[in-house]
Amino acid sequence: IFFRPQMNLKVLFAIVVLYLVGYHLTHAATADGACAEEGTCADRPKWCPEPWPLNQCLESSGKLAPGPQVPYQEDLIKWETGLSGHTHYKVDASKTAIFVIDPQLVYAACPKEVAVDTLMAGPSTKDFDGHSPLCCEKFYDAVANINKIAAAARAKGIPVFVIGHVYRDTTGDGKPDNCGRLCDFDVAGWSGWPMAYNLWNEAFPWSQLVYKSDSEPQGFAVDYDRDFYAEKSVYSAMTAPVVDKLNSLGIDTLVVTGFMTQFCVTTTARHAHDLGYRVIIPTDTIDGPILQELVSGIDENAAIGLYLGTAVGDTTSTEELVGRLQ
Repeated sequence: IFFRPQMNLKVLFAIVVLYLVGYHLTHAATADGACAEEGTCADRPKWCPEPWPLNQCLESSGKLAPGPQVPYQEDLIKWETGLSGHTHYKVDASKTAIFVIDPQLVYAACPKEVAVDTLMAGPSTKDFDGHSPLCCEKFYDAVANINKIAAAARAKGIPVFVIGHVYRDTTGDGKPDNCGRLCDFDVAGWSGWPMAYNLWNEAFPWSQLVYKSDSEPQGFAVDYDRDFYAEKSVYSAMTAPVVDKLNSLGIDTLVVTGFMTQFCVTTTARHAHDLGYRVIIPTDTIDGPILQELVSGIDENAAIGLYLGTAVGDTTSTEELVGRLQ
């Protein structure tokens, strides 16, 4: 356990309960006997959690793909007068993939009252409710739009890649081995929070992906048999295993959705752009932590949507993109 020494047994018990809830979110509405079908559970790598079929998992990686990967072919994005709108990339279903980046509890778990003091109230505070300081207030709205795009994409045979940001202990020493420089940061320790990397630590509930189930009807509607799953330990989802799969499928266009807007979404979009992929970002399918907006007064979605749209990708809406996929 990586929480601070002053944590009492009551708080630890609350964390365990929350972990079990998170575990249920991930495993609810799944087929029984997945281990029996593909070997024992002990044979499964941690980065391919049940009920994902082993052949749909693309490993956990922090190795970034080198570029370029896609030869350049002109596909002009032309902005209108006053930056009021722009043209869009053509969508070829046979060459397009959907990225669903980090739909995890660390971004979904919000306090009942969203304010700086409630967000910063750490696990050792009285009546801690299991929230995350990285609560994204539009998480479920964004996931609802992601579900619309994913459903339209699957109907066209477009592959969906589900990405999880998870730090794992692979050596058994009780500490994740793959968090890199993020392990340096004690951002909120002054308010009783653990080291920042623990928000994505497999040992704690916040790392769990929020899938649609009876107990989580607004979660991401995953298709375990058709979607691909990969874990990353870096900000970009363009890791070597993921890009290898994209290349094997002949993909040259990526629809980037998920969390957080100003971190993994932006990094993935820029990395994919640099590798030569056409990048499409539906700006109503992304969100960042409300804490930064409360502190800075900057709406990350409005600002970054404009930044990415002017030189990185085709920024659009769910409605417009789904219309192109019909």
